Amino acid sequence: MLTAKSILSERTVKYVSLAIGILVMALSGSLFSFASISTDLKARFGFTSSNINLLSAIGDTSMYVGFLLVGPIYDHFGERWTLITASILTFLGYGGMYIAYAKAWGGLGFLMVLYCLAGVASTAGYLAALAANMANFPSSTSGTVSGILLAFFGLSATLFSQIKTHLFSGDNEETDPNSMLKGTKATQNFLLFLTIITTAIYLIAAVFMVKIHKPVVKSLDSGSNSNTTVNEETDEKNNRAVLSRSTTFTSSMMEGREGWNQSSTTLDLDGKRETGHLPGDNILEETAPTTAAAIPAVANANNPKTWFNPYLTSIDMKPRALLSEPTFWFFVFGQLFQQGFSYINNIDSIVHAILNPLDPNTVNRAVSLTGLHVTLISIGNCLGRLGSGIISDWVINRYRISRSIFFFGSEILILVPLLIMGFTSGLVSMTSLVISSCFIGATYGATGALFASMTRDFFGDKYYGSACGMVMLLNGFNPIIANQIYGVFYDKAVNAMPPQPVDSVHEDSVTCLGKACYDSGFRVASLLQLISILSAGLLFWAHMRKGRKLMEARAMASA
Repeated sequence: MLTAKSILSERTVKYVSLAIGILVMALSGSLFSFASISTDLKARFGFTSSNINLLSAIGDTSMYVGFLLVGPIYDHFGERWTLITASILTFLGYGGMYIAYAKAWGGLGFLMVLYCLAGVASTAGYLAALAANMANFPSSTSGTVSGILLAFFGLSATLFSQIKTHLFSGDNEETDPNSMLKGTKATQNFLLFLTIITTAIYLIAAVFMVKIHKPVVKSLDSGSNSNTTVNEETDEKNNRAVLSRSTTFTSSMMEGREGWNQSSTTLDLDGKRETGHLPGDNILEETAPTTAAAIPAVANANNPKTWFNPYLTSIDMKPRALLSEPTFWFFVFGQLFQQGFSYINNIDSIVHAILNPLDPNTVNRAVSLTGLHVTLISIGNCLGRLGSGIISDWVINRYRISRSIFFFGSEILILVPLLIMGFTSGLVSMTSLVISSCFIGATYGATGALFASMTRDFFGDKYYGSACGMVMLLNGFNPIIANQIYGVFYDKAVNAMPPQPVDSVHEDSVTCLGKACYDSGFRVASLLQLISILSAGLLFWAHMRKGRKLMEARAMASA
């Protein structure tokens, strides 16, 4: 059977796969354009703000929880079957929503199931494109590769919102006097378009995107009875060897290491850990040999002298081993309490809340401004992903600093727009809203790209899909919590509103006006974000501490 690798060179296959991965990523973030269809969904089905927030949260949550399904599929069956799974689920999800919207049939529960399927499909496309392409490139470029791919994942919201605005706007649509259905037919056609384009691209990617297998593993210690091996990667550009994520060491290398936990020095051994280990010390320490000669060196392009980088050294950990790692839990809680989804998914209601209800142009302005802010968030997301990936690679390779420092910094910056929205006296100005959208987009983009490369740094390649699933499982509850907090306070503000003026454009719709619609929700979000900042800080501290201990051990051994 002919394959892409048998016809083309590996280098060509690698870059063709990267290009296809970019296209897959651009489609996999289609759920982030939910704000562009939420108003029509609300009108057609008669939903409240809490209903809409719950529906959008289900889609976001399914993208995280979906890792538990698609992670093992990828680990065991590869990128092809993962993409086939994505095509089937997206056809059922978006296709079902198209039918439900066309007939106003099924209600909230049915739409939640369908949107959940679309969310899991997005996860499958995301993981297949990300994991396959990261495995095709050296570990020292993890941030750059993931940044490029996830930049287009971040741009997908802009792509689809602009398609919705310009091709499926419904501006010139004539209302059928015999129809009882509210909402535009343009949104119905947009859902059909989503169904066709995502299903087709996932199937094409399943055929042409390839994961190039790693070189044959070499034994580190031919005189040992151990089966422990090490993979060597080659950096094509600089023609140098770099340390692989699957590096393990033989027991003969551990002689003389005080307090060394030999029972867990390889991935496939699940021995009990010795007591006396400090929290978070075991990921990097388990890969540390006792002699300088035993550690593969990573060359610095600007320095002919080789050097060892402890922050690009991790073992391929089995999924169950992650549960005993403090680094894993710091990582999980840093993402679980991260706020901002309530802003991203409700920017349309925020825009309506600050506009003048007596202005006859309010409806048109609201549509235009919502599109603008979705675009700002999406572009910021793209730049944040690309920038954090490239810069974190440069910093981790040149200065030997854990890339988790950028994760910590991003969590701090996310707090800025939350404080603006929650504690500004009076209505938020349009300038402040633009600043908030840019900050939310860039910081969410950065944490998204860093998640991919940090998971590889901490837990390795072999079980990458399952590791992603475990890291993101609890984070799947983040959108539900954030959106429901916003929705509850929003509906409470609606109920407290006085009757609208006769000339108000909002007279016949359930739209909240004023700062009370959003400020309480963002105050709660600010408090939750502080937990995320603390967890991210502990993650950076733990990883840096492990790296320093490994460097000290190596220095003592080579003295």
